[in-house]
Amino acid sequence: MIYILAAIFFLIIAASLVRVRLRLEISPERRILFVGLGRSGSEIDFVKREGVLKLFGLRLKQFKLDDAHKSQRTARPTSAKSGESPSISPKPSSRRRSLRSILEFVPPSANAFWKCGLGLFKSTIVEEAEADIEAGFDTPDVTGQAFGYYQAALAAAPGLFGRVSFTPNWTGRTFSGSARLSLAWPVYRLLWQTTLLLWRLPKRKIYRLAIGEKKGVRDVEQQRG
Repeated sequence: MIYILAAIFFLIIAASLVRVRLRLEISPERRILFVGLGRSGSEIDFVKREGVLKLFGLRLKQFKLDDAHKSQRTARPTSAKSGESPSISPKPSSRRRSLRSILEFVPPSANAFWKCGLGLFKSTIVEEAEADIEAGFDTPDVTGQAFGYYQAALAAAPGLFGRVSFTPNWTGRTFSGSARLSLAWPVYRLLWQTTLLLWRLPKRKIYRLAIGEKKGVRDVEQQRG
């Protein structure tokens, strides 16, 4: 029994260390987006208009994006039967959501989501970020100015702009390039930020806003106040 509990514990730890990964690759020949957990997930090639489902890096299923759109367009809602009775409109609710309750709900909720987004941003791991750009402008002097700005930025922040390679084209106005970006978030950090979000949200105010207030209750409270 102890060995089983230990194995379950280690599996939970291992699963929490897996990273949710977002990878983007853009070039004249390839436009690929991958979203998944570790090496498992969905990879979409927007140039070939096809996608691949992967499990631990192995290709499980390949599908066409055009086929998915066609299946959605051809789907039609089932028609109502002739013998069906007409639908009865629901009775109007005796509860309402006042502007005051909405204003009480928005600021703390916005603050909670802001802190959650900031925490996720700080938890982001940049696995790869590279770009190769070849560009030229209308005149060589403007191209030279742009290249000078790039050199100045490279000297000021080599850790950031060193990931970008800029090659000037002096012959005319052109632009081409490629970029690779891979971001990851460990699962345990996502779970922690989600827990903090649920803790910070005004749960009582959300519940009151969801169920609403009976008509006349707020007026009676205001008259008493």
